[in-house]
Amino acid sequence: MSAASKRTFGFSQLCGFIGAAQVLVLGLLISLLTYSHLHTQLQSEQRSDAYQQIERLSQTLSASLIQQDRISLNLAVKEWQRGEDIRALRVLTPEGKPLAETGPLVNDAHIISRAITLDDATLGVVQAEISPAPVSRQSGRYLSLALIATGLFAMLAGLISYFLAERMAGYIRKLTAALQRWQDDKPLDLPEQTLPIAELQQLNQQCAGIQQQQRQRQAVEKALGKYLYSGSKPPVTAATYHRCALVYIEISDLDVLQSRLSAEELGNVLSEYYRLMNQAVKLYNGKLDRYQGDGLVMIFGLNESSERDTIHCIYAAQLCLGLLQNAQSRNPLMASVSFRIAAHWGPVLLAPMQQHDEDNATDSVHYSLIGDTLYWASHLARRSEDNRLLASQVLISELPPEYGVEWDEGPLVKNLQGSQQSNFWLKDLPETSRTLIERQIRHITSMTENA
Repeated sequence: MSAASKRTFGFSQLCGFIGAAQVLVLGLLISLLTYSHLHTQLQSEQRSDAYQQIERLSQTLSASLIQQDRISLNLAVKEWQRGEDIRALRVLTPEGKPLAETGPLVNDAHIISRAITLDDATLGVVQAEISPAPVSRQSGRYLSLALIATGLFAMLAGLISYFLAERMAGYIRKLTAALQRWQDDKPLDLPEQTLPIAELQQLNQQCAGIQQQQRQRQAVEKALGKYLYSGSKPPVTAATYHRCALVYIEISDLDVLQSRLSAEELGNVLSEYYRLMNQAVKLYNGKLDRYQGDGLVMIFGLNESSERDTIHCIYAAQLCLGLLQNAQSRNPLMASVSFRIAAHWGPVLLAPMQQHDEDNATDSVHYSLIGDTLYWASHLARRSEDNRLLASQVLISELPPEYGVEWDEGPLVKNLQGSQQSNFWLKDLPETSRTLIERQIRHITSMTENA
């Protein structure tokens, strides 16, 4: 099969062809119907005029028929101004014998007759053959003009359909190219849509929604991307288990926030929140990392385990909550964001991964956090309440009793094996610890305001 035979019509060409074909078919139908009606009407008028002519002729021939004067009959018939509608005339006796004629009558379908009478006595018969040529010529002229007009209108309709469809197809081509670039992990830039077509407007609205979601997702990615655990001095060079205390932080109703805030607002708010969290975790020798999409994890004891990792985990979570609540009181826009926080303790698998930065043409090491401990911490965070710390029984059992942390009974949650696990809400810290955290909140807040 050749390349030409495989070629398909584009949307614009197809619309132009369909538009032209519709007008052409409609024009042909109207032209043929009108031609048929006009042809019938002209035939009726021609036959009526022919009857009137032979009626006048029969009156003229009455005297010659009475006298049986064939010479007068032939002269009268030949000199009669019959016009182009009547092709030939003939005069017959009552018995059907010809008396005079202007030529042979060849088509019986076009012959009309008129009896010549006097006092109810038939003197003869006048016959005329009607010529179809004038009617056919006149109606054919109309049909030709109608077909020419139909062709012109079909061409015009095809061009109009083509250009209108080309505008629509141009938008679809630009939209397709934009979606292709988006598929290649590039920003989604939608083309302008100005055609007053409801379906295209709906499509544009849906794509605009996708564009807004992508920009918001990019804002979240940008805010979260600052806190990936990476560096030139990796803590491990191979996948290794570490027993760590950790705090899992989850954004509450991120989808709702994305519908309420613009991408820029959401990115700014999350960046400010994550900056505060990063400062909180650094004060207690922890690391802030990202886990499973939008979740953040504060990890304590990753490089070197200590018996104070668990209490540092609690202090950092409480400091983080205090900073977030303080920021919400100062900025109404930040009050729209809330967090669920849970603390847990257990083994975490730290797996290094090599990544290439195409923009800077450099290689860097990032770490994947793996293990049931992380999953359980994220599961507890989903069962937690906004801006309130929920800790697992495992974490609390690792806390030395001399720290004096007070707890309230929390929800029972099934673990991966299906058994119920006790969890506790943080009720209060010792006064010295609480005072220290309050001073840290004021210090970090003043640094932010001065900056």
